[in-house]
Amino acid sequence: MWPPQGLQCIIPKTAVFLWLSTICISPYLSGGAQVESFKSFSPPDWGLTHLAIHNKTGEVYVGAVNWIYKLSSNLTKLRSHMTGPVVDNEKCYPPPSVQSCPHDLAPNNNVNKLLLIDYPQNRLIACGSTSQGICQFLRLDDLFKLGEPHHRKEHYLSSVTESGTMSGVIISEGHISKLFIGTPIDGKSEYFPTLSSRKLMDNEEDADMFSFVHQDEFVSSQLKIPSDTLSKFPAFDIYYIYSFSSEQFVYYLTLQLDTQLTSPDASGEQFFTSKIVRLCIDDPRFYSYVEFPIGCTKDGVEYRLIQDAYLSKPGRQLANSLGVSEQEDILFTIFSQGQKNRAKPPRESALCLFTLTKIKEKIKERIQSCYRGEGKLSLPWLLNKELPCINSRTESKRIRPLQIEDGFCGQDFNQPLGGTTSIEGTPLFIDKDDGLTALAAYDYRGNTVVFAGTRNGRMKKASQQQLQHLVPTWLLGDNPAVNTCHSRVCICQTDREGSRKRVFYKELIVVNSVSATRPALVYESVIVSEGSPMLRDMIFSPDLQFIYTLSDKQVSRVPVESCSQYSTCSECLSSRDPHCGWCVLHNVCSRRDRCERADEPLRFASRVDQCVELTVQPNNISVTMFQVQLVLEARNVPDLSAGVDCSFEDLIQTEGTLHGSRIYCLSPTARELEPITLKPRVFLTLSQTLSYHRCLPCVNGSFPCHWCKYRHMCTQNANDCSFQEGRVNMSEDCPQILPSSRIFIPVGVSKPITLAARNLPQPQSGQRNYECVFTIQGETHTYNYEGSDISDLSVDLSVVWNGNFNIDNPYNIQGNHGSRCHLL
Repeated sequence: MWPPQGLQCIIPKTAVFLWLSTICISPYLSGGAQVESFKSFSPPDWGLTHLAIHNKTGEVYVGAVNWIYKLSSNLTKLRSHMTGPVVDNEKCYPPPSVQSCPHDLAPNNNVNKLLLIDYPQNRLIACGSTSQGICQFLRLDDLFKLGEPHHRKEHYLSSVTESGTMSGVIISEGHISKLFIGTPIDGKSEYFPTLSSRKLMDNEEDADMFSFVHQDEFVSSQLKIPSDTLSKFPAFDIYYIYSFSSEQFVYYLTLQLDTQLTSPDASGEQFFTSKIVRLCIDDPRFYSYVEFPIGCTKDGVEYRLIQDAYLSKPGRQLANSLGVSEQEDILFTIFSQGQKNRAKPPRESALCLFTLTKIKEKIKERIQSCYRGEGKLSLPWLLNKELPCINSRTESKRIRPLQIEDGFCGQDFNQPLGGTTSIEGTPLFIDKDDGLTALAAYDYRGNTVVFAGTRNGRMKKASQQQLQHLVPTWLLGDNPAVNTCHSRVCICQTDREGSRKRVFYKELIVVNSVSATRPALVYESVIVSEGSPMLRDMIFSPDLQFIYTLSDKQVSRVPVESCSQYSTCSECLSSRDPHCGWCVLHNVCSRRDRCERADEPLRFASRVDQCVELTVQPNNISVTMFQVQLVLEARNVPDLSAGVDCSFEDLIQTEGTLHGSRIYCLSPTARELEPITLKPRVFLTLSQTLSYHRCLPCVNGSFPCHWCKYRHMCTQNANDCSFQEGRVNMSEDCPQILPSSRIFIPVGVSKPITLAARNLPQPQSGQRNYECVFTIQGETHTYNYEGSDISDLSVDLSVVWNGNFNIDNPYNIQGNHGSRCHLL
């Protein structure tokens, strides 16, 4: 017999397919991340450090040790520019290219620490570790070196060789551009400021290139780590992890030694803290400098070591759950657990969320309280003593207090200012095993999608969505019972006989919720650069179709979605990937914008309950029956008035007739059916009833077959049986051997054996009687045999009649063959 589950309906006028499949159960797939092949670029020397993507052309720029690369959007190498090794010595200040140096010189690797695109000037800024941290300006088109300022002290940013610790923001206002730059200094406060704002001149050789935006004898656009702090804490430094601009401010997320918890004793344990730093863009004197501790906590566990961050806009759902506008800036962050081991933090990490509104509110409250004269400036690493806040009335002899609004940029008093309490984020999910290292996020059609890289080279995709049932009940029958769920598979009992089916689902990890009704969840994990930690630069392509990732070995281009991996509607929509929906008439899982006429009713399904549902009557037909009328009842199908054809396994088409929600088709003719029966397929299963040679498989199959016990044959037509009393359609009526006491078969001795059985047919005239057949080590013997060289073997037993009619042995009754005659 064959069930017509593989039936399709085709609308010829639009040349699209509607697969009519009542239930499709996907095969079992093991858990864990998917292994996919992505476009990638891997230079021979590795040592990649930074990534930049042009926001118009999509061209890719890569910083590395001794090299800068330009790649096409599909990661084909277009240009390369060598930046090192450089003959140098980090003790030489100024560098040897400017002034002779008494220290020994040797080739030094030039580690790229900063890679920024200066769009107004169509150039790339690439800052390295050699020559005290000078920068090169490279033309975007061909990486031609436009200039390399290195003669003045302002040209030297920092000689620290650790990549991923310097961060910068270019601010362009009209014809004036400036660079806000933060960097660790490795104890060299006399040479380098830790934070500064610099001029970016049109001419790369201009003497004012990289000079401070403001400088006079009292104040300048820079912040230095005091020598007193370094004397007390020689290891003190500030590591700049992420920077961005929002409205009239520049922000930095930093890691620095916690001087409150760390003992000045160099042998003592070191503790670190994360800070968010804010400056007004138009504050050349840095009076607006404010820093606050930042982190998040979940179930009493603190996450304080910032690993990466990403500024984004919220999707509609996230904005609604947070009670903010969709135009609000949202800061996603990754923190590792605790406050120790900055260089090798614990694997346990948290993805957390902050709204810029909350951050600005906390900062404003702190400034207002200080200008009321409350508390102290609370910035011990910078001030080296606790200075009290000054009441603005007293300082300026005002009648009314100074009005401090959101855009306040400071005065020459009550600055710089530190926060006294931590700004706490909302934990979205906790990763205890992989160690999150890199981050990017964006809004896709109202859904906020987060991409997180890990230490072992995986990318986890998470979305903040409303939780739905894990297993759609319509898929599993009227009374589904989910017995066990593990990895990506749920084992479900679906019928009265207790048969079990395995249903495939993507990795679903329900995580801490932004609100009670819309939890975030990780819906997919893919391996991008197995074994190599993903670095912080994770950037979207301009069209948001891809995300570029970076490890020290390779750049990879990863599609933001892989909807095509899902082959059924239920699998597609149960994946929880917000990009994916079911394009009904094309029978594919895709993005909405890739589905033709997706905005028309029922052409694009975005929920499991919108999947096409069909019932087929009859639901199975014998392979010997032809031209049977099939009636299909359809739900959730688009307009089919243009006409319907029925296609069987893409091999045969018959004209279909549409009446309301019903489709009428004829099954194939005998000639048409032959190629289907010869070609095994996934959805179309042909049941040759005549191929069953035992009663139990015949009557226990999925189709209404009958067993003729006197003719020893399986048939779809009960009239084929010779005698009415010989028709069997229930397993309990089948001829079969029953359990009995243990059967011993002695060696070299003939012995009668008695077996229990039921429903045995009486051999008719001309038919042979019953025989017992024993199979020992693959050889068949009846009654008498020699076995003196065999001891204590299990013997397969079968009962046949009429020469080759086997009686079912459902309990697998066996004999024991051996030489222990005293047991018999």
